Amino acid sequence: MLIIPDLINVTRHFNGLDSLELCYDREHWLNYNKKITYKYNSRGFRDDEWPEDLSNVIWCVGDSFTVGTGQPFDEIWPRLLQTKIGKRCLNISQEGMSNDTIALMIHEIVNTYAPKNVVVMWSYLHRRKVNNIDVHHNKKDFGDKQDLENFCKNYESVEKLPTNIIHTLVPYAFKHFGKHVRNFTKYAIDKQLSKKTGIIECKQLDRARDGNHFDIKTSELITTEIVKLLENTSK
Repeated sequence: MLIIPDLINVTRHFNGLDSLELCYDREHWLNYNKKITYKYNSRGFRDDEWPEDLSNVIWCVGDSFTVGTGQPFDEIWPRLLQTKIGKRCLNISQEGMSNDTIALMIHEIVNTYAPKNVVVMWSYLHRRKVNNIDVHHNKKDFGDKQDLENFCKNYESVEKLPTNIIHTLVPYAFKHFGKHVRNFTKYAIDKQLSKKTGIIECKQLDRARDGNHFDIKTSELITTEIVKLLENTSK
């Protein structure tokens, strides 16, 4: 699971929603003035090659917001976190990943490498792994209550692992829920999942080139919060 075969050593200039054809805002895409290249390492992740010594790295796991869709490489949040703390941060992310897959990936990382710290940016609650494939919301099969229960299951499964897990959420993680259910969901998460670290819900301050994902200001905000939690847990 810690290899994406189709992306090994691939270099692209456009990726997923980050293209003129698929972007959310064509005018924004055309006027975006930062150069973007998607270069993937020998494991298929948008990151530099892994160092030989993995004993003290921080593992960053997530979906396209962690890949940095629409962002220059040095502005995605795992890169900014690496700069701020002066410690190698591995970017283990893939576009479209469900929280089921993210949880499985964290389990594999912990069981294989016994890391000291993992930072996860959980994806939308409506995504699910079905027949070994990550799928988006299907009203016929899923529901708000089931989505919340599934998220709680994944959260609690990684919290039991013998490592420090810092939890964050993608922006608008509850945007597919109605107002009443959204408020219930937030309440339920606060009550069921409030632990020593809690969950950082990422507030989106800007837009990447594709018009949907966040850009440098939001990366700065989220990494500032992550650094605080890392410092607290290291005391």
